[in-house]
Amino acid sequence: MDLALDLMSAAVLLGLPMLLFSWALFLRLFQSGDLGRDLNRKMLNAELKKYGKKASKNKQSRSRFFYDKWMWFGGGFYGLAGLWTFAVIETQQLIAFVLDFPGLGSLIDNGLISFIVNFLLNQLGNLLQGLLWFSWWPAESIPIWIGIAYLGYWVGIELARRQIAIRVLWQRGPKQEAAGD
Repeated sequence: MDLALDLMSAAVLLGLPMLLFSWALFLRLFQSGDLGRDLNRKMLNAELKKYGKKASKNKQSRSRFFYDKWMWFGGGFYGLAGLWTFAVIETQQLIAFVLDFPGLGSLIDNGLISFIVNFLLNQLGNLLQGLLWFSWWPAESIPIWIGIAYLGYWVGIELARRQIAIRVLWQRGPKQEAAGD
């Protein structure tokens, strides 16, 4: 893969998702008052660590599911990159499983216990790949992928800090609704 293709792949597969997820996470943290908008990067990272410790003491709720998983992966940049990688791996495996479903009989050919053990070992492998996210992505240049992911993460935080809305491209605007209905 040449450098230009590697850059584009990193931007689309890792940089853009990091931007969107960090924007969404931090927008909510800023709006709720859990983090202050006026913090510099160093102070923001320190406050995020405090937030993670405080959040881990509270019971998990459905509305905080994503935050809890992010904090479990370590919070911050590394945690978000790990969580995103884990989600991509799980989604790919789920799609592959559904599209190439072997049938119920073949799933438990070796017994139900074997099926459960294999499933748990697969989950553990996916979790480890998520934690070592930088080695999972198909990169010619890992530092470029890490740099683009980090750039996306911080651009998302800065957009959230400034309360800049990211408009969804597929939303119907007022003119489209009037013309389409």
